[in-house]
Amino acid sequence: MKLYLFSCILIPALSFSQQMVNTADSVRLTRRIPGMVYAVFTSDSILEIGAVGYKKYRTKDSIHINDRFDIGTNTAAFTSYIAAMMVQAGKIKWNSKLLDIFPEFKKQTLPVYENITLSELLSNQTRLPPYSEIDDWYKIPMLEGTTMSAKRRKFTQYMLQQKPVYPTGQSDRKPFSISGYVVAASMLERVAGKKWENLVIEYLNTPLKISIRYSWPNLEDSTATYGHWFQSNYFHSEDPNTWLIPNTVLYPAHDINITLPDYITFLQENLRGLNGKKSRLGQKYCEYVHYGILDYSLGWNNGVLENNSFSFEEGISLLFNCRAEILREKDIGIIVMCNSGDRDGRAGVLNLTRILESYALSR
Repeated sequence: MKLYLFSCILIPALSFSQQMVNTADSVRLTRRIPGMVYAVFTSDSILEIGAVGYKKYRTKDSIHINDRFDIGTNTAAFTSYIAAMMVQAGKIKWNSKLLDIFPEFKKQTLPVYENITLSELLSNQTRLPPYSEIDDWYKIPMLEGTTMSAKRRKFTQYMLQQKPVYPTGQSDRKPFSISGYVVAASMLERVAGKKWENLVIEYLNTPLKISIRYSWPNLEDSTATYGHWFQSNYFHSEDPNTWLIPNTVLYPAHDINITLPDYITFLQENLRGLNGKKSRLGQKYCEYVHYGILDYSLGWNNGVLENNSFSFEEGISLLFNCRAEILREKDIGIIVMCNSGDRDGRAGVLNLTRILESYALSR
């Protein structure tokens, strides 16, 4: 008995943070995910943050919170934020028409696309083919142009001549549209006179002091996080020389990579804006981005979660998965990212997010 008591005294109770690490690692192992990072935070502080697992499958190179993850279609929230900043500055309007920005395309444009607006492109409300599958990416023709802006302009011209999808008047929610976000980015480029990548620097990297990069993290640095997927009947990492290189024209829709702390900084900016605190993006613009259109506004799904205005985004990527959430009235944000692009990766991210939601809602 004395030995038992002595042992109990020497073994302290696990802290809540350590319990969360253990829980996250349990989710990771159950779902066969190489590595995961997560955080719960308010607009001005971090409540929980952690990293579990490894940068590459079947190695012991541990994941850290400062490692980079591709966030796939969550890139949409960043492009929408840039658009909102430009609307706030009076450089463009939500109802600006695509063909008013590109009048030279009018003669070639199919009638169904004549009145497309910026907000419709950013909220998936057009009938442009979404180009959401990898097979679609290889159908894109060689785009002429010496600059990325010129290539995206050619992509826009090409899309306006493609057969529309969905029956006229269909009310069902449309899927995420990669093409729509690229066309919206092209509008922003034309108005600003700068390529989208430079707008990222101007409106995100420099003022928020974060570092946004593009495509798979290990393309620039072979020691960075590897993406993984199940292909050719086995689960494996993709090497830096992979054939699977996203088309650079499509970057504004689905190809940012970022660290967890920098992603937190971006969501904290959104939280402050939504709650009327000091932020670069004003409250009414932030509200429109998150909640202006029912179910899916501009880069963000929305709804209600236990009496909280709730916005979230699910970053679908071939080699990575992530989820970001904002509980407005709670002043809480949640991020979970992993380096597996298969369905177990998606399930593991959602599993851990639900656990973190319970913690956040109980505060």
